[in-house]
Amino acid sequence: MTNLLLHICCAGCLCAPLDELRSEGINVHGYFYNPNIHPLLEFRKRLKAVHIFQESDPIEIDYCEEYGLREYLSNVDYEGDNRCEDCYSLRLSTTARHAKEKGFDAFCSTLLFSKQQDHEKIREMGKQIGEQTGIPFEYRDYRHLCECSKDIAKKKMLYRQSYCGCIFSEFERFKDTTRNLYEGWKLKENLTNNSAP
Repeated sequence: MTNLLLHICCAGCLCAPLDELRSEGINVHGYFYNPNIHPLLEFRKRLKAVHIFQESDPIEIDYCEEYGLREYLSNVDYEGDNRCEDCYSLRLSTTARHAKEKGFDAFCSTLLFSKQQDHEKIREMGKQIGEQTGIPFEYRDYRHLCECSKDIAKKKMLYRQSYCGCIFSEFERFKDTTRNLYEGWKLKENLTNNSAP
């Protein structure tokens, strides 16, 4: 394998894995396809971060820059228990088809960088999709590169998100912060009342 299509979920997850792949003599071509990322402003932040990364560390990348709300909702059973698996399937299968169309030897994903993702499920799906499309899935466990990638992202001043990407993961990430929000309002109200003449 010399030509790899690497699905890019975000700039922060790309940093160290890209270096490791290149050190092995692999020619890496990126593919930004993430209809799961919501809301729109978050999608634009992550897309821009990948463009900024590309300016500082040249890599060829194919971009799907359309906001994919409708595509995501029509392909993912967001009311069931397999939302993440549906999302993996959508992104990996689209990446594999793109790899086949463009003549790459294999495909992979920076989803494998995250400690929050289900690696076994991604590996299983990737292998199955690879067999279906005729483009091998290159499984890599990038979790050991987590701190290194964070350091590179900080140095490059890249945007680093605080939740996986979909609107449901945003809710799960921030749902328990409402109490702190109200406490902040209450504190501000008390300070205002106490400073009144």
